[in-house]
Amino acid sequence: MRVASVGEYATLPRIAGMSGAPQAEADGLSRSSITGERLSRRSASEGFTLALPAIAIAGVGGAAFLWRALAWQPAVTVDAWAYAAWGQALARGERPLFDLGATTPKPLAALLGALVVPLPPERALAVVVALALGVLAASLFAAAYREGGAVAAAVAVVVLAAGARLNVTAAFAYIDAVVAAFVLAGVALRGRLRIGALVLAGLLRPEAWALAAAAGFSETAGSLRRRTGGALAAGVVAPALWILSDLVLIRDPLGTLHWQSARQREQGIENVSWTDVPGDFWSALNKEGGAVLALAGVLGLGLHYIRGKRRGSLDPLPLAVAVVWSALLALETHYGGGLNSRYLLPLVGVLALGCGLLAARFLPSPLLVRSPWPAVAVAAGALVFVTVSGGMSAGMPREMARNAAIAATRPAVESVLSCGRLGVTRRTASRGVIPQLAASSRHSLYEFGVYRRGRQFAAVIHFSLRGRLANPSLPPWPRYDTALGPLAVAPGCAPPG
Repeated sequence: MRVASVGEYATLPRIAGMSGAPQAEADGLSRSSITGERLSRRSASEGFTLALPAIAIAGVGGAAFLWRALAWQPAVTVDAWAYAAWGQALARGERPLFDLGATTPKPLAALLGALVVPLPPERALAVVVALALGVLAASLFAAAYREGGAVAAAVAVVVLAAGARLNVTAAFAYIDAVVAAFVLAGVALRGRLRIGALVLAGLLRPEAWALAAAAGFSETAGSLRRRTGGALAAGVVAPALWILSDLVLIRDPLGTLHWQSARQREQGIENVSWTDVPGDFWSALNKEGGAVLALAGVLGLGLHYIRGKRRGSLDPLPLAVAVVWSALLALETHYGGGLNSRYLLPLVGVLALGCGLLAARFLPSPLLVRSPWPAVAVAAGALVFVTVSGGMSAGMPREMARNAAIAATRPAVESVLSCGRLGVTRRTASRGVIPQLAASSRHSLYEFGVYRRGRQFAAVIHFSLRGRLANPSLPPWPRYDTALGPLAVAPGCAPPG
């Protein structure tokens, strides 16, 4: 058995942060190294202490949103159906057919669709979005607690739950919840994990590319040249992966850009006047988060930025998210990209953080508690209450009726697909109907198409759920009524069961 030397016994207590600091220099240990070890241990301890409350928020919030989404009839939109169809194609080893769909090709959306293939198609993306909303709330709680304490964390989550339309996001299975979860996770995390979260967000929304570059700059130590290199490296990862995905799945490295351009030409979309952009942006922000949330959030972020800059402990990412996300969406709006209020969910999350920081700044000191668990109880209670008590919003009954019609028509579709391809009249309708029919029946998108005279189909369905006339008319085959509209089946094919 080895016996430690006197020098080793003298060194061990000093390494552990005990007395004997003057001798540390004699043993090759400086005060800065001891201080660094203490800070590192304290940082790790604080991170672990905060991880448990964040996990609790994610679990409670995710369960509440999941219950809410599953308690309603399926109301997922055509985008979620498209992601499910893409995921099924990847699971079968096929290239997804992005032309038949109403949403922009997104690499991570297709991958998420593949991961939830075992789930019922009408619920698959709703599960993903519900869990992502739980992660969003947890990330917001962690970021607010780190920057402003327990009160800031509780207020931030309460503001998000009360201000943002999270029930709508869960019901419609908007992928923007996943984007917001990654962006807020990037705000809450540090180092490479922060960059990684924003890179993943960049595989769903290009606005996150600039945020990943900003994180690469702030999280890289060293000279200005080294930090600039870190920003460039972090900023190009997501677009490079997107280009690679387009090359593999679409056989065109700029396939997504070409898809978006073709759709704008098809719909006749024109640039929006710069004078109209602020009004459109404010209207969308007011719809998604509310004017009070926006104004208080901007004020809270601004004051926190000024205070952090004075103290030398500034984290610029929350303010960068607010500025960059707003500026890029305004630019896209001008160039005809369209501005849906749900695109602002990451911005609303950061503004909720600003509201929490503002509240913690002006509350009396006796109300500022150190323990995170009372804040966890308040935040979790708010999430559950808002989620459970929330009612249906405008548009949900329509989507529910559409999905119910898809489910009722599925047996007829499955029976005719055994004979050959199914055509759908009107290209505009096919953008939503075909991915829904394909994902619902778990058939390949290549078994469907847009009907034009002279093309070979085993059957043709006219999507007339809203009472529009067929264009072109159905072929002169035997017709059968379905919940989606009349179905013409070619002679020789078995009639729908």
